[in-house]
Amino acid sequence: MALFDKKSPERRIDCPRCFCKTTEEEVEVWGPNITIDRCPECGGVWLDKGELAILLKNKKLSDYLTKEIGTQSKSELVCPKCGGLMDIETAEGIEVDVCLTCNGVWLDFGEMEALERLPKDFRGDELAKAEERWEELSRKERRSVLSGLFRKLR
Repeated sequence: MALFDKKSPERRIDCPRCFCKTTEEEVEVWGPNITIDRCPECGGVWLDKGELAILLKNKKLSDYLTKEIGTQSKSELVCPKCGGLMDIETAEGIEVDVCLTCNGVWLDFGEMEALERLPKDFRGDELAKAEERWEELSRKERRSVLSGLFRKLR
């Protein structure tokens, strides 16, 4: 089974830091339980899109970290789920790696606990988020212009 075989119902998740196979771990939460992927070597955790909000029970903080993430990759990691570029999002000095493609999240050992200690009314750096919104709008505009150009060339 290929690592990034999108047709396969079960994809193997390898740690983006250690490159070893992660182990699945079921986490009991209110509602349906979720399955996270934990690295047995470094203790890092892979969370699929939306799972961070469920585990943190803090939608505002989760949205801050996973929405409007811009287009510039500042992370050295490659997404273990889809192979896309990841970006570093920061909340009070805690650096979280977020996939620019599938919005999955990689948390290094101890980052989940550190995020859980942040206040429920966390606001974050609005200037940094405004810059990321601008990047995203600029990228969409460039894509739209290029798509129109290619349509005309056909």
